[in-house]
Amino acid sequence: MAAAAWAFDDFARRLHVRGPAQTHRSQAMVKLNSQDAHMTKVLISILNWKGADKTLDCVESVRNSILPDTLQCDIRVVDNGSGTTQVEILKSGLPPDVELVENPVNTGFTGGQNLNIHHALSHDYDYVFLLNNDTIVDPGAIAEVIHAMSRDPRCGAGSPVIARMGHRDIVDFCGGIHDWTLIDTVRPVTFADAPRFLADHTDQVWAVGTALMLKVAALREVGVLDERMFAYYEDDDMGARLIADGWRTRIVMSAVVEHACFDGDMYQRQPYFFYLMTRNAIFFALKHVPPGYRKGLRLRYIDRSLVMAEKLFAQGQADKARACMLGLADGLAGRGGAPVLDRPVPLWVRALRPLSRAWNARR
Repeated sequence: MAAAAWAFDDFARRLHVRGPAQTHRSQAMVKLNSQDAHMTKVLISILNWKGADKTLDCVESVRNSILPDTLQCDIRVVDNGSGTTQVEILKSGLPPDVELVENPVNTGFTGGQNLNIHHALSHDYDYVFLLNNDTIVDPGAIAEVIHAMSRDPRCGAGSPVIARMGHRDIVDFCGGIHDWTLIDTVRPVTFADAPRFLADHTDQVWAVGTALMLKVAALREVGVLDERMFAYYEDDDMGARLIADGWRTRIVMSAVVEHACFDGDMYQRQPYFFYLMTRNAIFFALKHVPPGYRKGLRLRYIDRSLVMAEKLFAQGQADKARACMLGLADGLAGRGGAPVLDRPVPLWVRALRPLSRAWNARR
């Protein structure tokens, strides 16, 4: 731990930080009385990558939060190697009480958010709220999530309901569990089913990273985001680690964050998406699937990955199919980090394609 902390401090000194970490107070709030008792400190962590306008909207929604006097919220935006133009937009648009960190390279969702998680760990915060920049936070959401989490000393994570941007009646996430038999995520069928679903799986629930409140005390036990993953499945991984260490995750049904999630055909996603989803699914499974469910685990993921690749080839999307196959190879080899897609698919993976086709044709 000491070596890791030293390495982070050395890296942090190479970052450019703008503005002091001041406390934001919504105009709707009463000023803190200096004689008040315990102050709960929350770091709001927003990651920008080539989406400065959305980031500014997200920051404004957080600044409109209605908070009790005992809740201190500091906003810290990390620009994740977006380039000079994006940084200048942020510098000119962010209020002076919002801190801007310029990460010189894109270290993914995990690396960018870990900069703020480490900051929270070293500056005596009680919570860190990981927030996608393409979200709008309801005024009462932060306070409601903190209130719900504070009532349970073993609640290590919390999330509002994630609703579709501009269509609050469409709920994209209100809780999920990992089903080790299916090796898949199971979620409530409808929003109305969610309260019963959550009550039936109190100690198994995990939350997506879209708007994820993490208790710093829990992070000290389970660690920060896994930077091997770069992006995708890091929230599954965090949820599984919390559960393994006896921490619970709460979904706060009265709190809402709107998210401009991808709303198109999955097959229209970029190649890096298919690479990361394939690779990180394997990372997650090899790390967390319990012993009683691991029989043929690698073969199952080889089959899943090659079936997806064949679908993409059939649609004429060879670049995405190759990304899947690279993700398969790197997932089994344990190679993490940023996607590198301009390289050949290993011969052994290509050799498995006809075997996979023949096997699935017989099923």
